[in-house]
Amino acid sequence: MTPAARLHGNETLLEVDNLRVHFHSARGVARAVDGVSFRVRRGETFGLVGESGCGKTVTALSVMRLVPTPPGRIVGGRVMLNGQDLHGLPESSLRRIRGDRIGMVFQEPMGALNPVFTVGQQVTEVLRRHRDVSRRQAAELAVQMLERVRIPEPARRMTEYPHQLSGGMQQRVVIAMALACGPDLLIADEPTTALDVTTQARILELLRELQRELAMSVLLITHDLGVIAEAADRVGVMYGGRIVECAGVNAIFHDPQHPYMAGLLRSLPGRQRGGHPLPAIAGSVPSPLAYPSGCRFHPRCSLAVRACAETRPQLRKVQPGHGAACIRLPGYWREGEALPAGLEPPDPRAAHAR
Repeated sequence: MTPAARLHGNETLLEVDNLRVHFHSARGVARAVDGVSFRVRRGETFGLVGESGCGKTVTALSVMRLVPTPPGRIVGGRVMLNGQDLHGLPESSLRRIRGDRIGMVFQEPMGALNPVFTVGQQVTEVLRRHRDVSRRQAAELAVQMLERVRIPEPARRMTEYPHQLSGGMQQRVVIAMALACGPDLLIADEPTTALDVTTQARILELLRELQRELAMSVLLITHDLGVIAEAADRVGVMYGGRIVECAGVNAIFHDPQHPYMAGLLRSLPGRQRGGHPLPAIAGSVPSPLAYPSGCRFHPRCSLAVRACAETRPQLRKVQPGHGAACIRLPGYWREGEALPAGLEPPDPRAAHAR
């Protein structure tokens, strides 16, 4: 757990409740995000992990109501920042929050930076929009921010254009823009995807240092389990537009409860023993245009039974501080609840997808 997370305890900064986002096309309605709920505590890093197409980025964009409309539309749910309903605000009020109380680092820095403006113009624009400062004061603060994100010769970099910088430097500029106003929450969407391994490590370390300095919360979106293991305090695992498991990072990696997360961990290089082939999860991620009935993972799950195709599992507490959406888990069913037809009482002694 990060020092800031220990300092602020369990106080909730961001609450996402039953978020649903649909995309309309000639082929039908894609339910990209379909009932996602999670909380980000003050000072912590909450990681959202899953395969490409599971709804992670759409969830991140929905927090700030940046889903392109059309074809996308937020059709339900709430997003609360410090008790304030963001989706109930007019666009003018939300624009004041974006870049000020919430900063965002996008996954492709060249797509986030405008190629026709200098680095200095882009960083100072954020400060001028959200702070009552002169152009000169904004420029001075921008230089300080570039220095803070470890960009050498920041005054000279202010006059350069994005194409004159390396990918790592471009990402540092994007981070500087996101943090210029000292946000309460930083949304980092695949912040290291386009970078080489060495630069990835430096960017992650930079984010950790800045988080400690600013005591901010981080919503980290990634498909990389290594990044999650290194950077997150708690983790939400997404599959088919839903969160199927949520727990502290140690519990997720050492005691996964959902078969999907267990399968991901088994398929990591280095986990195979005795020269056996690397295990893989059969099949592919379902299309949001046509999700399977019941548990959306059941067509790929080696443990699935008939009831898995007929019962939609909810994210429930199965262990202290650990939630999962699998009807075959021993801790899923509450005392007195009727089991689905054909489902045997779970065996607490059975190893589950290890």
